[in-house]
Amino acid sequence: MSQLTNIYRYLITNRIHERQQWRNEYEDIVQRISNLRGVFQNNLTYDLDQPELYNSSHTFKDKEDLFWRMFANKSNGVSSNGQSVFSHNSRSKVINDPSFLQAFKNLILDPSLQNHNDFEIIWKQKVGQNNPVQTNRATAACTLDVTSTVDSGKFNQVFGWLTRKNLISIYTGNNNWYEKNIFVVNQLRTALNGINSNDQYWCNIFYWEMYENLANPFNLKKQLVKYGAPGTGKTYKAKEVSNMQFAIWKEEYNASTETYDEVHKVVQFHPSYSYEDFMEGLRPVLDANNQAHLQLVNGIFKTMCIAAGKWEVNVAPLMIKGELDGKKWEQLDINDLLPHKAKLDNMLWDYIFNTADKTIKLTEIIPPYFIIIDEINRAELSRVFGELMYCLEYRGINGAIETQYNQLNTTQTGMIKLGGTYKFFVPHNLFVIGTMNTVDRSVESFDFALRRRFRWEEVKPSIGLLRYHLQGNNQNWVSLADNLRKLNEAIEKEPLLGKDFCIGHAYLMDLGYASNTTYADVRKLIWEDSISPLLEEYVRGTGREQEILKTFAKSFGV
Repeated sequence: MSQLTNIYRYLITNRIHERQQWRNEYEDIVQRISNLRGVFQNNLTYDLDQPELYNSSHTFKDKEDLFWRMFANKSNGVSSNGQSVFSHNSRSKVINDPSFLQAFKNLILDPSLQNHNDFEIIWKQKVGQNNPVQTNRATAACTLDVTSTVDSGKFNQVFGWLTRKNLISIYTGNNNWYEKNIFVVNQLRTALNGINSNDQYWCNIFYWEMYENLANPFNLKKQLVKYGAPGTGKTYKAKEVSNMQFAIWKEEYNASTETYDEVHKVVQFHPSYSYEDFMEGLRPVLDANNQAHLQLVNGIFKTMCIAAGKWEVNVAPLMIKGELDGKKWEQLDINDLLPHKAKLDNMLWDYIFNTADKTIKLTEIIPPYFIIIDEINRAELSRVFGELMYCLEYRGINGAIETQYNQLNTTQTGMIKLGGTYKFFVPHNLFVIGTMNTVDRSVESFDFALRRRFRWEEVKPSIGLLRYHLQGNNQNWVSLADNLRKLNEAIEKEPLLGKDFCIGHAYLMDLGYASNTTYADVRKLIWEDSISPLLEEYVRGTGREQEILKTFAKSFGV
């Protein structure tokens, strides 16, 4: 099985439930454009003003609907509009312009390179600015021979990554988004041929998933916080992402040295959690005579850092002595270490030195480690992290510091001895993933100094995921997804609450009610058992409790 096939299995096959709604919306817009093309082909004299073109169930309601769906400031089914805004003023300039409508018609009829380029030109002329995301996603709605990654910068990041990994052939064509897309789509279809879950839509979505999970430079940001309303699956997704990243690494390098259990730890913060729990501190320990005495004990984070950093610690003497030509850890590849093989621990480096490609960077071939901090905002973070804030920003040996309990460290508890004293650093291969509920009153504990050291990723309630889950478990309850959508819309509109107080989809998944319970009864039970008590707490003390709850109950259908 090829490496691309393995990656596809992790990013798509195992996670179809997460992207099924996107795939359905993608197919819908492509099919509508295809139907519109069919009407044109039956009568080429038609233009986009022709009423006969439009049918709300098969194409579009009218020209306004076509423009709204294709160029709106949100997803058009293929992708979002990114930063490319299509204003009301822009729409008024082109919606009745004959030359713009002709170029758009040509693109729908034949999404060729020439018509794609012509549409870009007419867009710039009539709208007055370049909007490549808009023109690219218009082309992507007209043909499945290009990917859904319509931002050329993001597309090129994946293209470059695929090339460096030798997952696609060397490209010798012209350097433009359209032609490179045609090339890479053909490459992916060939590589993924025979996978049951694959089709043209999933293949094109796969390209974007590689950007988000593998080729995206934000992956270099090793600290991440997943935040959002309760019940959106933040901790579940954190575990899933770490498991997937480790599995992809394991298969790519065929390494048998580490297991997922060894590289993955979970800790939950709480108000009494301290630096001594997380990093290191004095704890009572029984000696051989069963007498208690205080001893320095490493916390979960330092323990993980020692485990993940053993490769860097082993190479540190070579770096300090200048035997690696002054290269930083991120610059080193296997070839750089081969002349020093005898000085390194064979137990650590055996599988690395046996790798065929000696140009692989050490940062890629050394296993990733993950620590997931659940409810990261519930502790007093400045106290828990202490001087670790520096190490999170400056990783590796060059960021090594003396800790608060530095003088008590020994060979058993210390990480690395530099200049006669034990020091600590956060290794490059350790990922720190935090989760937090934005509804919690303790959010303010995450001060700006810590905030800027983390990448922030919002996890929203997923109606599509809930609908997919219900369809697979109890078709009679599928409408619960629409009930949740309407409820969350009402919560967002309530001035006293807002989106942070929305109800997560997890509250309506894995329901323990009998499978033959009617939809109406299940809806009522969920409201009484899970949702209403939570909302009561949210609105307590507002003076409008009954009024707000009554509105929410009506929105949920109770």
